[in-house]
Amino acid sequence: MTDSLRTHFQQEIRIPEVHGERCVHAHIEQASCQACVVSCPKQAWHLTDESLGIDVNSCDGCGLCVPVCPEGAILHHHAPIPRQFKQHIFALAACEKTQLTGAGVIPCIHALSLRDLLQLYRQNIRGLILSTANCNECVRHPKDRLQTLVSSLNLALQQRNQSPLLLKELSPDVWQQQYLHTTDTFTQGTMDRRNFLRRGLQTTIEQSLKVVAPETERFVPVASLLPKTDIVANLPYVPQIDATRCNGCDACLNLCPHQALLFARETQFYVIDAQQCTGCRICVDVCVKQAIDIIQWVMPDVVHIPLHESRCRRCGVPFHRPSAYQADKTLCHICMQVNHHRNLFQVLD
Repeated sequence: MTDSLRTHFQQEIRIPEVHGERCVHAHIEQASCQACVVSCPKQAWHLTDESLGIDVNSCDGCGLCVPVCPEGAILHHHAPIPRQFKQHIFALAACEKTQLTGAGVIPCIHALSLRDLLQLYRQNIRGLILSTANCNECVRHPKDRLQTLVSSLNLALQQRNQSPLLLKELSPDVWQQQYLHTTDTFTQGTMDRRNFLRRGLQTTIEQSLKVVAPETERFVPVASLLPKTDIVANLPYVPQIDATRCNGCDACLNLCPHQALLFARETQFYVIDAQQCTGCRICVDVCVKQAIDIIQWVMPDVVHIPLHESRCRRCGVPFHRPSAYQADKTLCHICMQVNHHRNLFQVLD
């Protein structure tokens, strides 16, 4: 009975937690995001015109859908374990296919997201020690996804004059020795009997019953976790607007969940705040002129787009659009699409 319950609880822990209200498809019907569906090696995610859902019987808990979700709608509880050796703090993570067990062993190291890495970095962890099986033979994920992510992050950190996040891979045996000869950063020093028992009870509850406090904090775009800087540096997602194609309809501004695109009415500028962008591509999906795109890991080169303000010569409504727009500047974006001379009805004799 105990073994069956333990197996059941472990399986429950592996299934990702879903916050449906965050999903891009909860914001707009025409959302094109299929990141979770494409990333799942077990085809457990299913997207239709009516719904997005996960087949828990097919899901093996690899967590690869988590790092690709732009709005953090999918969560897991797989995390590296912080360890300390002398004055150095680092984190250990190993793939479960190495046959290692215990803390720090997760289904797949490629399930670690940029948010996970930056949260480690903000805890003054400057090294990530990994142990993996043969990724080339694994059906879960292409090799080097995490390594590529760390490289992009380190370039952004270098531009900010910050130390890099070191990445080191060890064999399972050596990784295990590193784990055994280092100290849990949260249990340094001696513990009295009460704290020892409290620690044991907390670990048992978290691992066996998955009692997790509900997440009440507001979702923060991952770029906000990067070290602050006054210089222009790479960001994970950078919206770029083609001012010669944008018709000033403001659909992208109105639907952006994090105000990465703004209209500065006082100065008549579109403002791009790339630090707030999550790469959800809602702006791309709603732009009928295909004037906007999201580029990854580049410097935001244009953050202010000057606007031309006028009054439509047909409907008389004030409007604005980028000054570089090449089409008729005397018509609003509605009148440019609607033929006002067309009859709404026709009387037939």
